[in-house]
Amino acid sequence: MKKLFYIVLFSSSFLFNSCDTNDDGFYNNVYLDAANLVTINTQPTYTIGDYIYVTADFSRYLPDTANPATLLDVYQTTNGATQFAFSYVIEKKINDTDWEVVTVTNNLLDINQGNATNGAYVYALCNYNATTENYQYNVGFPLLSAGNYRLSFGYNSSSTTKIELRSVSQPKNLVMNINSTVSGIDSSGYYIFTVN
Repeated sequence: MKKLFYIVLFSSSFLFNSCDTNDDGFYNNVYLDAANLVTINTQPTYTIGDYIYVTADFSRYLPDTANPATLLDVYQTTNGATQFAFSYVIEKKINDTDWEVVTVTNNLLDINQGNATNGAYVYALCNYNATTENYQYNVGFPLLSAGNYRLSFGYNSSSTTKIELRSVSQPKNLVMNINSTVSGIDSSGYYIFTVN
């Protein structure tokens, strides 16, 4: 019986020592940094009834951060992921210190490319275009009332000043996480604008 106890103890210790506690390794995550993959199409003034558009149009071939002279094929790396997801939120100022999330029904979004759904945030999907070999998204959010607004990408993100795009990969395929800077946001991660 004592011998069986030591065998079980040895087997258990071997099993626990060989466990992978790295979630990224377990979930097959890979990372890449890229500049300005998503843009806010700004305009000098907004009036009620205008739309604020968020656009992405980036190639499947992106510079590799480890070797910038080499292009990484994100489509091939993810074994054919046809979408990249990111999120953003639009808020309206309700008093000197407070903001509230602005939501609209999905049918009010002006979807030109990609897919989008709106709830507590806009869930954006860049769709792969095999002809251009680009991932594309172009969606307008309606501005239905006057006031001060802000748009940010940090809702589902660990960074306020970068957009995190994540491949919608099939199970067991690599998941590509792209951290991308964006022009036009302040150091707190907001694009602030007014609707008249």
